[in-house]
Amino acid sequence: MLSTLSAPRLAVPPEGVAFGEIAAGETASKSIELRNASPSPVTVSQVKGCCGAYAALSSMRIKPSSSATLSVSLKAMLPGEFSKHVQILCDNPESPVINIPVTGTAVESKTAAASRWTLPAVLLSGIVDGFNPCSFAIMISLAGILAIGGRKRKARILGGLSFCAGTFVTYMLMGLGLMQAMKALEGLRVVHDVVMAVLALALFVLSFLSFRDALKFKKVPVFSVVTLKLPEGVKVLIRKIAMESWSGPAVALAGFGCAFLVTLLDALCTGQVYVPVLALISREPGACRSFALLALYNLAFIAPLVAVFVLASKTTDAFQMAKWSSRNVIPAKIALGVMFAILGVLVLPGLGAWLAELVGRAV
Repeated sequence: MLSTLSAPRLAVPPEGVAFGEIAAGETASKSIELRNASPSPVTVSQVKGCCGAYAALSSMRIKPSSSATLSVSLKAMLPGEFSKHVQILCDNPESPVINIPVTGTAVESKTAAASRWTLPAVLLSGIVDGFNPCSFAIMISLAGILAIGGRKRKARILGGLSFCAGTFVTYMLMGLGLMQAMKALEGLRVVHDVVMAVLALALFVLSFLSFRDALKFKKVPVFSVVTLKLPEGVKVLIRKIAMESWSGPAVALAGFGCAFLVTLLDALCTGQVYVPVLALISREPGACRSFALLALYNLAFIAPLVAVFVLASKTTDAFQMAKWSSRNVIPAKIALGVMFAILGVLVLPGLGAWLAELVGRAV
């Protein structure tokens, strides 16, 4: 049944614009028909949405027995019921302003539920990956090369920090490129889901191998028994690059350039965590949020590297640092195993969002 407004009469659905249930944080649109039930044309001078609702009318002059489409779009940021309105200013002398209610209920989508866990997952992944034994040993080796090079403490700090800055910039550039490629897959839903499923399976395998490495290292505390590690040839190449780079006087510039080459080689190890984290970030809405999460991950990742170089600036005893690293292989491997499993669940299409929503309801 339509309610009518006289002289001229503009018929509006009694419920107004009823959205029903929409996803919180996502833009929704709804249209209704406004019919001129009078023998005279209705002239609309303005259509005004309020409280975040945007409205447009398909025609500002509605002929007799004709109708115009009122389109309303809005984004409800928080879950819960909402009540807004749209104002139509027309040439009705009795009712020049028509208030049309806009109602509905915003519910948290599964994607939004999963998104709540992205920030802690990204932060923890960066910290855990920063202590990844297969790359942490390389950090200590590089710090040792810089420490025993006969340079003063100031030069060692400068060289180490420039290396950290170069590592951060290189990983950011790599991450931005890979993330854009993953975002492009969003348009190819089937391909995207297959890639994510394969990635999740690989993460579960890496989780198993990481736990197995912890058990093997506990039985035989020698790093050669570990499966997830950089090939020895790559380690030798990294040390060679570092020694040649830091042999000259331009320690800061050399450290930055050295970081670029070393990071590309070390990605064989750190990429095991970095790639799935990028897959997780690529599903986040908004370029600014994705960039902030990427920067957060890389800042967390280089934090242990900064600590190693600061420590190396105070001592030339690389053996003590290596000994500390060896004592923490088992905890680091267990942490990586847990993180691989969590990332595997989160990137698996459907499952991660469902579990995130389930946990969200429980807490």
